[in-house]
Amino acid sequence: MNEEYIQRLFNHCNVGRLLAIDIYEVKEGRAKGKLKIKKEHINVFENAHGGIIFTFADHVGGACGNSFGKVAVLVESSIQYIKGVKEGENIFADAKLTHKGKKIGRIDIDVSSENGDVIALMHMIFYMKGDEHRTKTAKDL
Repeated sequence: MNEEYIQRLFNHCNVGRLLAIDIYEVKEGRAKGKLKIKKEHINVFENAHGGIIFTFADHVGGACGNSFGKVAVLVESSIQYIKGVKEGENIFADAKLTHKGKKIGRIDIDVSSENGDVIALMHMIFYMKGDEHRTKTAKDL
């Protein structure tokens, strides 16, 4: 699979752009991303909203699931929030494939702070459709 294509695809996604998620690495079965927490990401308790952290982890996990050359879609997901994040902090997500069957797979995503503190742990189950991604670099993105 063309990892550069998946990286560009997810970096040009409307939701990823809205939140300013940066997918900075994609390899088969692995993806990494970064998000700087902005004022717009903060909840009433002055921490990053759980939905922002969930969407960030989901987005990086999606890049990981799609790294095999076929369109992969989320079936089920769960997240455990460990620690709050303040405005101005950078958080990182590391998504790793932990199981791949013919159509169903599991990805575990660790979300951490710049100093390595665990922020959240997510797992996702994805379904790999028969549709293949383009294998060339998308210059039109």
